[in-house]
Amino acid sequence: GTSDPYVKFKLGGKEVFRSKTIHKNLNPVWEEKACILIDNLREALYIKVFDYDFGLQDDFIGSAFLDLTSLELNRQTDVTLSLKDPHYPDHDLGSILLSVLLAPREEQRETTQTLRLSDLHRKSQLWRGIVSVTLIEGRELKAMDANGLSDPYVKFRLGHQKYKSKIVPKTLNPQWREQFDFHLYEERGGIIDITVWDKDAGKRDDFIG
Repeated sequence: GTSDPYVKFKLGGKEVFRSKTIHKNLNPVWEEKACILIDNLREALYIKVFDYDFGLQDDFIGSAFLDLTSLELNRQTDVTLSLKDPHYPDHDLGSILLSVLLAPREEQRETTQTLRLSDLHRKSQLWRGIVSVTLIEGRELKAMDANGLSDPYVKFRLGHQKYKSKIVPKTLNPQWREQFDFHLYEERGGIIDITVWDKDAGKRDDFIG
């Protein structure tokens, strides 16, 4: 009775941003920020929502268009878009809420944060693809706690992209079943750092390996 939704943003047929996947949720909260460089305001931003399926083709949930010409310059606007399926136009597929700011390119250089985001976006123009890592399980991990168990979680890092899995309490054989998507900027791909930790309340987490 739930979905594992993620969102793709497309401009001129090209994917310009893809959100993380929120598992087992029909009311996902992403709180993700992307800076997208627009060349033509008359080209609508195409937003597609999918349900992630492990090992299968992801299901299409619904889509919407954001008319960029309707936005006021330099004003943060909250936009609610109704999701539709072109094959079933009468079906109610929920909605998606965005907070959008349209700013001239020159003004983006005023703040280092926006410059950093636009720099990230400039790099994202060179995406070679997306690597999806599915964290399945751990086996016979080291016991780090006095009870002979651990509370393991996993950290992934590729360049500036970082992810952290959920914590599975009191086990040496954790089951995660979580998916993380990395954008590849280099042809050779780079190296993903994977570290496993034991969560400790009130003190520093223990490094397992």
